[in-house]
Amino acid sequence: MRINIEEILDEFISFTRSLRNINEPQLVSFSFNIQNSEALFLIDKLNELSTDIFLFRTPNNSLTVYGLNSTLELTSDKTKNFSTLTDNYNHWKKNYLSNSSEKNISDKFMLCCSAKFDQLSQSEEWNDFEPLRVYVPEFLLSFLKDEVSGCYNFVIERKSNFELITGKLVSFLEKLSSITKDVVQTSAQKIFSQSTSESVELEKWKNIALKAFKALNEGSIKKLVLSRAYKFNLDTKLIWSILLNKLLKRFPDCYLFFIKKNNSVFFGSSPELFLKVYDNVAEVESVAGSAPRGEKSESDYELERSLKSSEKNHQEHLFVSEFISDILIHYSDKVQIIEEKQIRKLDNIQHLITRISAQLNSKENLFKLIDSLFPTPAVCGVPKEIAKDLIRKFELHDRGLYSGLIGLMDFDGNCELAVSIRSALVRENYVIAFAGAGLVINSDAEEEFLETNLKLNTILSLFADENKSK
Repeated sequence: MRINIEEILDEFISFTRSLRNINEPQLVSFSFNIQNSEALFLIDKLNELSTDIFLFRTPNNSLTVYGLNSTLELTSDKTKNFSTLTDNYNHWKKNYLSNSSEKNISDKFMLCCSAKFDQLSQSEEWNDFEPLRVYVPEFLLSFLKDEVSGCYNFVIERKSNFELITGKLVSFLEKLSSITKDVVQTSAQKIFSQSTSESVELEKWKNIALKAFKALNEGSIKKLVLSRAYKFNLDTKLIWSILLNKLLKRFPDCYLFFIKKNNSVFFGSSPELFLKVYDNVAEVESVAGSAPRGEKSESDYELERSLKSSEKNHQEHLFVSEFISDILIHYSDKVQIIEEKQIRKLDNIQHLITRISAQLNSKENLFKLIDSLFPTPAVCGVPKEIAKDLIRKFELHDRGLYSGLIGLMDFDGNCELAVSIRSALVRENYVIAFAGAGLVINSDAEEEFLETNLKLNTILSLFADENKSK
């Protein structure tokens, strides 16, 4: 990357002159412009430089953000939910300095966020990731259309060593400027032929589905979302720029994400917006009810028509939409449906989707709103707490960050959070891909199993036979 280090350093020294007389700790963000470049080609080099990476890309290439390392953690081991962050969030909001307005930088997201589906689950496979993490990275790189900017975040106190602070910025800029766009030669890869419909996999699914149908018939629950975890070994090193570009090319209208912590990576491509808040207007999506895509336009239309007329899919979808609306009316006097039961077509699957918006009554309740909505019936069930308990009992795996949350926030009450589905955990030499399906009283276990196969395909299609062994 071409970076004018001398110019950025002059701006930094000028900016920090005003920071010398500090009475209490301040969070400082220094923004700088970078020459436009392709976002995803950086991932392999950054992966070598850091064990703490956050990558989040919004649909249709609107915004790509990298977060590297950590300057300030808003969460701790005692953080139970988003609402318990409020005091810490407000403290740093009051003690925050930035030059972003001077640089005329559009994107002001600076808090990276991830949350596990169930914070009570603590399996060894997921121990590199916190149950809930909201933090300010040491360095941010933002790609917004033709604008590329960097941000150096640090905390200063009265006796801060500015030479050390400056040295960290110089070191990062030098490493960034040394990154060149290598041409990665890839052979024509044979797409992995899935084996997820084998009798063993189906039998495992039928066993937990039987328990779910018992609970549904007893009336203790109206909808329950069960998931599968498909594990396989790797015998070659992953080239992340290739994998992520494949996902992006195939699913450009989804959220692309990659989180690395220590020796683990969680990544995926999600079609589901959880919550977007901008200028006090909230938008939430209800994504529930699915069908495969047809090979030709005629068969695709027939599958779409079947999805629209399916009583089971409409019932499943309605549970999610009603849950979201019932939550939003506690935070807004103006809740409205933007789009209702529309079809969202992805490369291999199509979904029923309803978009709901709300003019929020206050900016102060963002974290309470998140806690109220999370997790939605699209990945959990109705009623929420009973569904969570049943998932703990029925599923033999820990979901971890799968069906959790991932996204960005700022200090003005704005956020963009996605539901972390169509995803996988990579740890050591193995991968665990996840997929789920929503069960209602008139669901068919085998049909739901086939639906999970479609969803697993998002991840499994990335891996060739020569890179994978069961």
